[in-house]
Amino acid sequence: MEMINEKKVLDFYISEMDKDTIVFLQNKPWYKNEISKEILKLREESEMHNKIKICKSLWKLLFEASMSYIDPDRRGYDDLFNYFDEYVNFEELIFASDSFYRDHTMHCLWVYFLGEYIFKNQEYGPLFENYNSEKDKFKKMCDAMRRSNHPEIFKGIIDLEVLQDYVDRYNDSMRCLEALTHDLGYPIKKINSINKNIKNILPHFGIKSYSEFDFSYSDIHDNLIKDFLNFISYFYSYSVDSNKESERIIKRVLDFNEYDDMKGVKEEELLSLTEEEIEILKDNEINMQIFYDYSRHMRYSKDFENYQHGIMSAFLLFRKLTVFNSKPFTYSDYKTIRTNKYDYIKTSALASILNAITDHTSEGFQINKFAGDSAFLTFIDELEEFSRISRANQNRQYINEFCKSNIYFEDEYFNVDFIFDNTEIDNLDPEKAFKGRCKRFLTLFDISNLDDNFKLKLKCIGKLPYDNNVYMLEIRKKYAKITINNEEEIIPNYLKSKQFLTREAYSQ
Repeated sequence: MEMINEKKVLDFYISEMDKDTIVFLQNKPWYKNEISKEILKLREESEMHNKIKICKSLWKLLFEASMSYIDPDRRGYDDLFNYFDEYVNFEELIFASDSFYRDHTMHCLWVYFLGEYIFKNQEYGPLFENYNSEKDKFKKMCDAMRRSNHPEIFKGIIDLEVLQDYVDRYNDSMRCLEALTHDLGYPIKKINSINKNIKNILPHFGIKSYSEFDFSYSDIHDNLIKDFLNFISYFYSYSVDSNKESERIIKRVLDFNEYDDMKGVKEEELLSLTEEEIEILKDNEINMQIFYDYSRHMRYSKDFENYQHGIMSAFLLFRKLTVFNSKPFTYSDYKTIRTNKYDYIKTSALASILNAITDHTSEGFQINKFAGDSAFLTFIDELEEFSRISRANQNRQYINEFCKSNIYFEDEYFNVDFIFDNTEIDNLDPEKAFKGRCKRFLTLFDISNLDDNFKLKLKCIGKLPYDNNVYMLEIRKKYAKITINNEEEIIPNYLKSKQFLTREAYSQ
């Protein structure tokens, strides 16, 4: 079976551009031409310095094309691009301070290209059966309302279907922006490594008293940080503005979730409405509204306190780009929102981008199905291994391939094989990599509530003189199992952690 590699995903992306399926590049010949040129150069380049130079240019082109598609406000682009240049330069310093540090400059682009390869490739379609499930439910609801005797009373809801199509056109841009920017805050995480190297050097000069580089936000930043945390703690929805007289009828006809957000229609009840009930419903209006998720706010506050690089990346975008705070937007008690409906859509899309970037390193975030951007970005970020350069050997040479990757469906399982056969890397340890993946995936996936259709097999396959083992993690709803060469391991014992359960306990 053919491995997934850089050229394969780039070829797929070029074919998608040729078919004009990438929404934010449609009717943009200049962007398409420039992006194609850079991709083709990247595809053929082998020298690391030149690859990074190409990636810098390609990153900016893709960011500009995808963000300007959502909103034409470009204020802050130059500032962000200047930061990106410094970010790339800083990575060279981190490479020098940490022999096992792995590239993020190119990695962000490969997350994007791999994500599009998986998302738009029919082979992986079963993974995303829930991705548009809410849209499909909404469409069925609107169709039922059109079939009713008096569709005019639901005109406000039916009109939202047009708005939903408008929302869907942002999806390509959102996935691109999330992938490109999800690791921009990573340098903050590596300050301690740099401090450690300085600490080891200074005593050789007889310097015993020194101050480590440290940082913290001052009081003047409190309001901005609070506004940022509030912004990413809201979620957006629609509701029917009803009076007491009509509320009983509406709840009989429509289904609502726990947040009073419409989620469906009861067609039999709809068709049985009397003329008197229809008259009562004619005065109802559709409102745009937001809710404040306090549990999400607490989770994000903890992430910010710990300088998790996901939320720091999101905060960087929030600070740098005017588009995140330039839209007229007022509300009353988190209910009725007063804004242009298209500004509302843009604002909710921008918030979703920040949510996905934040969630990918948020300790409390879990996946039970692939129904949104947070789950998609986080999972693809974990899969992207084929291009992760590092200095993981005793020389100062860069290693371009930590492991090979194979991603495929087989017997209803989504299979991810990481194949370790690179003898140029000193002390390459497939089992160590496997244990890290087990800890990450057993924490990331909400195994008790996983979607019935999601089944995963992750294998780390040793093809080295000292390790020819096959390490496998299998996950599905209420099931987790670790094996080495088909011999089962007791999960908490193998991972040496009480945080994880036995296979039997996961089934409860």
